[in-house]
Amino acid sequence: MKIRRNLGFEGRVFLTKWEWETYCRRKPVRYIKKRKDRLCFYCQKPEEINNKFENSHIIGFDLGIIELGLTPDYLDSDNNIVTAHRIKCNASCQIGMSDAMRLLLKTTEFLPEYLPEYIQLEWNKIKSQSNPVYDHQT
Repeated sequence: MKIRRNLGFEGRVFLTKWEWETYCRRKPVRYIKKRKDRLCFYCQKPEEINNKFENSHIIGFDLGIIELGLTPDYLDSDNNIVTAHRIKCNASCQIGMSDAMRLLLKTTEFLPEYLPEYIQLEWNKIKSQSNPVYDHQT
């Protein structure tokens, strides 16, 4: 009998508490299957010979997994991946905690209860703002 692998997260946005605790011990491997665009998301220029394109996470893995409890499937989804030059542009595409929370408000109104209090407080603060939603497309 063969053991099934890479079963995914049934389309969930968030990890369970037990999954999250496991990933806090060691982050998961990334499996990005998205085709790269013709232009860089950040600088809007084509790929260069000495500066190839990569798939870049808008919400990075450290922030997404450890701080926000997001599933690797969500982080590797088309909604969180953009095409960027490896040098400079890739890192510039990643957003911080507050913008990540604003982006998540398009998907959910709640964070997992197991996340630390300082994360919950920041989430509630951002939710209470008049126009909290972040749009990385503009």
